[in-house]
Amino acid sequence: MIVCNNCVKLGRPVGGPVVRDPRPNPVQSSYRSSSVTAISPSPEFEVDPEYYLKIRQAREKMGLSQEDLGRMLNEKPSVIRMVESKKLKPDPNLTRKFMHHLKLNLLVPMSELEGPSTGV
Repeated sequence: MIVCNNCVKLGRPVGGPVVRDPRPNPVQSSYRSSSVTAISPSPEFEVDPEYYLKIRQAREKMGLSQEDLGRMLNEKPSVIRMVESKKLKPDPNLTRKFMHHLKLNLLVPMSELEGPSTGV
């Protein structure tokens, strides 16, 4: 089996000679050349300060336990517990998962968070 350099450290040789394909792997070479970017929220939106309440209420309304929600989101139940107890603010990817699976909006415009401006 031919694996990338990152995956080779996860396994061990089973036996037999290692045969390398002299041709470059197009998937591998294109992966190296492309930069991996994380999904980031747009600058005009931020996670709602009450995210932990909204997530817990939506989960309970759907009749899900923290473990059930963790399975749905492919996250550990401890992550769900930490988010709901406000010990962990969800990153953009986790926020997107919560919004998709719980069908709620966790993003608010930055203008709402800044509050009313005091102009003279």
